[in-house]
Amino acid sequence: MQLVFGQDELVADWVGVNLGTEILPPYTAIGGTIDGRSLVLGAVFSQWNGSNLEITLYGPGALKRGPLRAFYHYAFIQLNATRVSANVKRANKRMLKAMTRLGFEFEGTSKRFYGPTKQDDALRFAMFPDTAKDWMK
Repeated sequence: MQLVFGQDELVADWVGVNLGTEILPPYTAIGGTIDGRSLVLGAVFSQWNGSNLEITLYGPGALKRGPLRAFYHYAFIQLNATRVSANVKRANKRMLKAMTRLGFEFEGTSKRFYGPTKQDDALRFAMFPDTAKDWMK
């Protein structure tokens, strides 16, 4: 997989369209492509406060070790973040299962985060440098 850097708006728009949401700047984004043209993976980093960084991921079947290492390197090495946070819609069962495999820890629920029903709740996860170290190798 080829990683795509410097195309923040393109990647963020692609991730947002695929997740059915709008991702507002400021953000930094890293994409992934197999053919050099079509995105198959995107990570958008936003809400940086000097310690915490939000990540929004999209890429069914494309969350492989190489791109994940790049994402975690950006957050924990380049920015020296103490944590990376992610919200996952309760209805997104596939991503909810993947979060702990990716090294995230469940933190809690934000009711009605994405809409008016229980299925619109956001389940909040966090990753820390020590739990991401296996991906850094």
